[in-house]
Amino acid sequence: MMPSMPAPSALELARELVMTPSPSGEEGAAAEVLVAALRRLGFDEAYLDGLGNAVGVIDRGPGPTLLLTGHLDTVAPGDPSEWPHPPLGGVVADGRLWGRGSVDMKSALACMAVGAAEAAAAGFAGRLLLAGAVLEEVSGLGSAHLAATLDYDVAVLGEPTGLALKLGHKGRVEVVATFQGRIAHAARPELGENALEAAARYVAGLRDLELPASAVLGSATATPTRLSTSPGGTTNVVPGSAELVIDVRTLPGQGAAEVLALLGSVAADDGVSFSVPTSRATRPDGGVEERPHVAPAYLADEGHEAVATARAALTRALRSSGRELREGVWWFCTDAPHLAVGGRPVVGFGPGEEELAHTTRESVPVADLEVAARAYRELALAYLGGRP
Repeated sequence: MMPSMPAPSALELARELVMTPSPSGEEGAAAEVLVAALRRLGFDEAYLDGLGNAVGVIDRGPGPTLLLTGHLDTVAPGDPSEWPHPPLGGVVADGRLWGRGSVDMKSALACMAVGAAEAAAAGFAGRLLLAGAVLEEVSGLGSAHLAATLDYDVAVLGEPTGLALKLGHKGRVEVVATFQGRIAHAARPELGENALEAAARYVAGLRDLELPASAVLGSATATPTRLSTSPGGTTNVVPGSAELVIDVRTLPGQGAAEVLALLGSVAADDGVSFSVPTSRATRPDGGVEERPHVAPAYLADEGHEAVATARAALTRALRSSGRELREGVWWFCTDAPHLAVGGRPVVGFGPGEEELAHTTRESVPVADLEVAARAYRELALAYLGGRP
């Protein structure tokens, strides 16, 4: 009989996950790594759900249910020569774990797994769920599936926060503004109508658009990010149409319809239309999901009992390491709105500096992994009535 493998440390599991490629839609191998680790850590159940999410369960009878979660997929590593260390090497150097996913966000999942096992050893009442979601970077479909199939009272999302407590973020709506003109030879521009000039007038007017603001999340924004014209491939034609992409960062209550109406109020030309593009995402089960380029805003109620519990537990965990708790909001979108469906509170906490995510400098301090694992232990015990 083969001897069972010992339970991994947070660093060991984080390294193994970083070394396992998991681009969106191809998370299977990393999900299997996480499931195997959860079994070694003593979870009562560990499995892949119907969408390919990795799920672990520790059941200690009647009581509340806590979900610790994050995503397994990563963006592409890009050119390996631009990295200080191989992006899939799991290299530990200069006191940091380097590689794609080390910050966003495999280290958090590793720390959650170890922290959950330590909380179970200390004792609690209720159920602790841990989930490694798929498809976060492209659609959020994995977390939406978790929210629809798992029953939980509160969720802790491990997106990077630099060990701060995060309570929300702005949303995002991607909008394409299409300007219609009339094609002509560039030597006789008066014979046509230049769609590019209409787009330029719109961009100038967009600067004066009054946008709503939040005391916590700041102001909504509307940023032109890309302009293309048709016909393409030639430079001596007055463009007959132009497409402008606008990245709109939204506040709670602003959906796609509200954004389209707001952007439409700027248009001075009749020949402009607005739309929200969609993408097709292939699920691990082979199905195809079409989703609009819309990510809702999310903001937890600062006075909610779940937030107060997180503050107390994280303050205790950080002070034991000589650190003080900081609090704020993310500047990027997360799966929190998907997880919060049904009014379930979501709080954010994770190791790693947000600014390093998606870069060729992605790395996380090794010392922060031990702190994060302890913090997740404290969160689990606090939410599930355990002994700190």
